[in-house]
Amino acid sequence: MSQLRPVVKVLPILAVTYSDADAAEEALARFAELAGNVVQRSDAYDFSAYTDYYREEMGPGLAKFFAAFGKLIEPDELVTLKHAAMAIEDAFKIDGRRRVNLDPGYLEFSKLVLSTTKNFDHRVYLGRGIYGDVQLRYRRGRFQFNDWTYPDYKSDLALRFFERVREAYVKLEKQSRRVSSELYRYGVET
Repeated sequence: MSQLRPVVKVLPILAVTYSDADAAEEALARFAELAGNVVQRSDAYDFSAYTDYYREEMGPGLAKFFAAFGKLIEPDELVTLKHAAMAIEDAFKIDGRRRVNLDPGYLEFSKLVLSTTKNFDHRVYLGRGIYGDVQLRYRRGRFQFNDWTYPDYKSDLALRFFERVREAYVKLEKQSRRVSSELYRYGVET
């Protein structure tokens, strides 16, 4: 007989692609109001070296960085974070064109999941128009990518960053579980 199991909390992450560095910093700060303090951040890199997908809308010479946050969430909260990210993007538009693109996701023990509004055969519907896409899988002590993994998520910069974030996540999740267990012992609901 199947039984429901407790859901393991996950660590929110955000990919920030931008044409305007000041807008990117302000957008990150707004997103952090929902996702918690930024606890790790990658170096910025030349996103246009990987794709020109956003060039028509956002212009040439785009940069990108990754951020991780310190507040563990339930995995289904990714839907709310994606909607919030889209609203933040809209707030920074000029003449209907984005200056910043925010791609929220989460990291947990075995994978890194991104949110998207686009369906495809390897994406799972999460609700309210949002799909989940497993970009990286953690196996044999390292992240591995899929056939569909975005090229920049395969880079050494991204893989090293998400390895560091996973190490921090493992500690944070264990600490969170220990605190929840102690509270439960004393009759405090979490």
